[in-house]
Amino acid sequence: MDNISKCVISLQEKKEIGYVLKPYIDFDAKARLGYIIVDSDSEQEYFVRNEFIKKISDCMLIESSTILEPVNFQDELRKKVVSDSGEDFGRIRDFVFEGEKLKKMVADKGEINARFVESSGEDVIVISFKKKKKMFPRFKDENVKVEVQEEKVVELPEKISLALSNFLGKVAVKTLLGMNNEIIIKEGQKVNKQIYEKAKRHNKLNQLFFISKIENK
Repeated sequence: MDNISKCVISLQEKKEIGYVLKPYIDFDAKARLGYIIVDSDSEQEYFVRNEFIKKISDCMLIESSTILEPVNFQDELRKKVVSDSGEDFGRIRDFVFEGEKLKKMVADKGEINARFVESSGEDVIVISFKKKKKMFPRFKDENVKVEVQEEKVVELPEKISLALSNFLGKVAVKTLLGMNNEIIIKEGQKVNKQIYEKAKRHNKLNQLFFISKIENK
């Protein structure tokens, strides 16, 4: 997802607040209202609204830490997606946007256009294909309602913590490349603070999380 793991800087305090954890989606508006960010030290989660974000490039710049709101709503990622006819499409893995508008969701079993979303509850997102065009134009199977992903499905933990303590000493199971194919970590190499900071600069903390395993003794 765009902007995940980017550092968050407060312009007023001239301070690094933390990093971007995930977008916050309003399914009624079918739009991204802002982002959930995490304090790197306390791992406390906060919500920052789009209107308080000054700029997003290598980092996210916000006006002040005073605009941050405690998180008190449900996490849209990892919710189960079912249709009103009982079809199970697995859990949400990612979102695709056009600007701030939600274009589609990526679930375990494929991509689903946002226009099919009927409602979102505590654990489940309900979609409906009734009286709507059911398929994306590139489908070969006329009975398929979602675009099947060829990539291997990765089972995400319920909550991903990107704090340094969850990386140190783990071993990479494959080589991870950053911008311009710069090597962040090689297969078999242990994660240290320098590698962690490098992955963070390249916006690759999520990828580093999934390729880093505890070394077998």
